[in-house]
Amino acid sequence: MDNTDETIKKRFELIQEVEDDIITIQDPTNSTAGSTKIFITPEKQPLPLHRQARGYMKTTASLVGKDMEQERSLFTLPSYDYDTKALKDVLSKNTAITGNLLLALWQKNKNEQGIYTIESLTTIADLLHITPQELKIYLIYLGGYQYPVVKFNKETRILSVYHDKLFFVKFNIQLKDGETQNSFTNDDRIGNTSVNFIRDRDIKSIDISPSKSIIEEYQGKGLGNVLVDDAFISFCLGLSELAYKLFSFSGSNKPTFTIRFDKLISKKYLNLEKQVKGVYDTTGKRKSAGQGKARVLKRIQEALTELKSKGHFTSWAYDEARDMFSWTYCNKIIKHKELLPLKIKPEETGQTGQ
Repeated sequence: MDNTDETIKKRFELIQEVEDDIITIQDPTNSTAGSTKIFITPEKQPLPLHRQARGYMKTTASLVGKDMEQERSLFTLPSYDYDTKALKDVLSKNTAITGNLLLALWQKNKNEQGIYTIESLTTIADLLHITPQELKIYLIYLGGYQYPVVKFNKETRILSVYHDKLFFVKFNIQLKDGETQNSFTNDDRIGNTSVNFIRDRDIKSIDISPSKSIIEEYQGKGLGNVLVDDAFISFCLGLSELAYKLFSFSGSNKPTFTIRFDKLISKKYLNLEKQVKGVYDTTGKRKSAGQGKARVLKRIQEALTELKSKGHFTSWAYDEARDMFSWTYCNKIIKHKELLPLKIKPEETGQTGQ
């Protein structure tokens, strides 16, 4: 890699104001006239584009939330547990955005084997405004989480159902002189059998690769991908949790969309049904009450307003009679194929439909 750690921060100095340039001009006809300082504002160059897999965005739109389970799990850290439940229903917003950033960095810095190597935890953590220790925990989440994948082959009419990881994550840990692998017990490790690192030991590097499913979408298969610029990560970090879920869900190929309330809150989309209706056990007995439709509806409307105020949506509306949301969004962050310059070919994005 070509000075990756030195260039990452420069490329991801996002949505910051460009300082005025100062040019000093000497008057050639009068050497005693001194010099004149002229202040000019340079034109801002467009930020580099990269791809975000739509499947990953849809997955995070559904998963992001607060984990209310009391049982021991991968997300109860720091710990190491053989019996950790691999399949989770919830990811934090910061974990999801870490995945967004990894996808951007992987595309630009992967080697011939398709691996992106993090050589400086601090460099990556600074981009997310977190500590290196927090970053390691988020990588544990992304490397340990498994999600269901359903694919249908129209030609053979075969429906395939399987589980995949979001990311392959390998921690490369520097041992001290005289130390061996047997010097450590499970108590010295954080994570589970899926992915872990040794506590209080220097991590030399971390190898990262997206799942096969995400790579296929990056290549234009499945749900395809959307083009975004490097301001994408900064924009996500500035959103509330629900606004981030809506932003990820709205990452599609057409700038307009309509959807009914009950469909929007379903598990496949924003996954807010439990917040509306409450939690029920297998017998149908309610374990905890929900917030009710009115309260969740208001929260969604507030999140839509937030996205409009920050420039993602140009407009949105809620039709109470039809219980229907509609919105239109611009290409400020997500570069829709209908709004791309002609020099960018839509097929390069895998943008083949909604």
